[in-house]
Amino acid sequence: MANFTVPVGEHTIKIDTSSWNGNEEIMYNDTVVSQKRSFMYLTPHSFTVEENGESVVYEVNTITGVTSHGFIVRRNGIILAHQP
Repeated sequence: MANFTVPVGEHTIKIDTSSWNGNEEIMYNDTVVSQKRSFMYLTPHSFTVEENGESVVYEVNTITGVTSHGFIVRRNGIILAHQP
């Protein structure tokens, strides 16, 4: 299981993935916004939230393999963070 935390201004995105059971969970400020079960190498998640009166679209791609995990986080199409 891999856990990642990505700070986005005053907000936090948490990414939990497991290569054992394929469960993936994305949390925004401790609220689950996306859950999927996947054994694919790359799994897309997306959600929309309101920040400062503005609608914001986040895209989180989880990268899950037997020996490695990673992610890409985009906010309104712009990459904010990634690993590796």
